[in-house]
Amino acid sequence: MSQTVNIKHASVTVIGAEACSVLQQFVAKQTEVDTGSAVDFQAADLELRSSQSGLVLIWNKEQSSPLKFQLDFEKKARQLRSFPAPKQGAFNQALGKKTKHVIDATGGWGGDALLMCLQGYQVTVIERLPLMAALLDDAFKRLAASDWATYNHVCAPIVVCDDAAEVLAARALKADCVYLDPMFPSKRKKSASTNKNMQLLQWLAGPDADAGELARVAMSHYARLAVKRPDYAEPLMQPVDARFSSKLVHYDVYLKAERLV
Repeated sequence: MSQTVNIKHASVTVIGAEACSVLQQFVAKQTEVDTGSAVDFQAADLELRSSQSGLVLIWNKEQSSPLKFQLDFEKKARQLRSFPAPKQGAFNQALGKKTKHVIDATGGWGGDALLMCLQGYQVTVIERLPLMAALLDDAFKRLAASDWATYNHVCAPIVVCDDAAEVLAARALKADCVYLDPMFPSKRKKSASTNKNMQLLQWLAGPDADAGELARVAMSHYARLAVKRPDYAEPLMQPVDARFSSKLVHYDVYLKAERLV
């Protein structure tokens, strides 16, 4: 079973019943998805394939060999010495000591959401790109179905494919903290080449031009907002209520209660 779709500027060949099913559930509400146009199989920018070990995304990048992407959260979870993993450092300080449920409103490749999950938080992931949402949903469902998750009574993150600002404004999801990790702004001086994961994400999504607006919406509707920023970047909003720093990044925290005093 296979089908072709256009998502924004990308042509995608979807191969296998599982891949078609997973992607289909995330494209229903998307206005930038065209499932009716014919796409040359050989000319497709991306391929989403079913495999025994989960969904595989292949990027047929111009002037490059095909790049393969697959998320294996179970493998990373099994590397833990014990569950839950310790909560320590700037990341957890930013989320807050009393926080139990987090909305990761910029899902991306799911690394931060996975870390939250392994630390025992209840996590809801919002990702607006259907392809990324499909990869995340498949990986987290495979984690939830694993013997490791059953033994440790792990609640795997739930993935929502939608515009995060609209979801947050509707207050459809409960959370103690909203977490944002928007695309990092470019440095004035170019450094080492960007890794392939970020290259694909930047190609698919483009710059996070609406990151500031998303932060304002989150702060208007939730009590705590934590924003991950590179050490060279300015805050998305002012004033910042607290800042926690680690190597190369810092976390800006905004507290709604303090603003209402």
